[in-house]
Amino acid sequence: MKKEFDLGWGESVAVRQAFIETFNGKSVVFDLNTFKNMGYPKHEGDPELVSLTKQIIKRQTGNSYKHVFISNGAAGGVAIALRALKDKDINECWTENPPYFRFYPSIIQAAGLRQVHSSEDKNFFQKHIFLIDSPSNPLGIFSKMKKDLNGNPIIWDTVYFNKVYCPGKHPKPEHDIAVGSYSKLTGLNGLRVGWIATNNDILSDKLKTLVTAEYCGISTASTKIILETAGKFNEKDWIFFEKTANLYLNYNREEFSKLEKYFGNQPVTGVGMFYYAPVDKHCKKLLEKSGIIWSKGSDLHHTDDYGRFNMNQDNKLIKQAVKEILKNDTIKK
Repeated sequence: MKKEFDLGWGESVAVRQAFIETFNGKSVVFDLNTFKNMGYPKHEGDPELVSLTKQIIKRQTGNSYKHVFISNGAAGGVAIALRALKDKDINECWTENPPYFRFYPSIIQAAGLRQVHSSEDKNFFQKHIFLIDSPSNPLGIFSKMKKDLNGNPIIWDTVYFNKVYCPGKHPKPEHDIAVGSYSKLTGLNGLRVGWIATNNDILSDKLKTLVTAEYCGISTASTKIILETAGKFNEKDWIFFEKTANLYLNYNREEFSKLEKYFGNQPVTGVGMFYYAPVDKHCKKLLEKSGIIWSKGSDLHHTDDYGRFNMNQDNKLIKQAVKEILKNDTIKK
């Protein structure tokens, strides 16, 4: 059976490995008392987890927020934020042109909004919500969005804006609400723990109401895991984790850069966790022969002339995948 190399779905394997190595030697306490206390947490999030999240947001983005709520992943945070900002005068959500996060259209539609792209003509007086992911998925582009004359609200999706995926100083868009994810930051994808943050008191009341109505809190188990792992990191641990995770990501990026000639000489970006590049017929044939699984551009509402490749996979898998592609470079155009 031909070996397959899954570079499609967004599993954060390299970052997860760095997280595990950082935590190695520390104890995680899950005893019978843990199960005895396995009740429902507060809808808006366990107070200890909320406090920890404020500290982590400050460390990773440099921003401080007065109000933070725990959500069902960053996707859940975006859904709640859209509903909080929607009113009788706002019926549209503005996003950049595709490619973008595959679930944005569904989340926007579920919030009762119509999606418009940056390339579409917009009525100057039209009220809409801006949904900005910066750096973007999958292009790794930073946004310098500022408030427009209409004061339209802005949601900033910060999933990849941290010291793991883009160390250094980068522009931050103006925003009313920020959302983020422990899953991508730590690599513990299955926890489904995200956050929503704002400094606006009125928005805070709306967000709390919606979080309570839409979710029965984040599971006590997920809360416990975050508190018992990231919650025990000291400054030295955070520095080690961030540098190690970035090192593993950069290793994969450098390995994959050996293949740029097959992808229209598109450079591998040093931001985020994906490589998005042109994929012509010859390249597709080579990838398929090599057992490479990737996300088609249409999965991100773009075109299948492009593909997205996960640079957050296991280092050994990436190295083997690159070796396999180079070995199979005998296909005639």
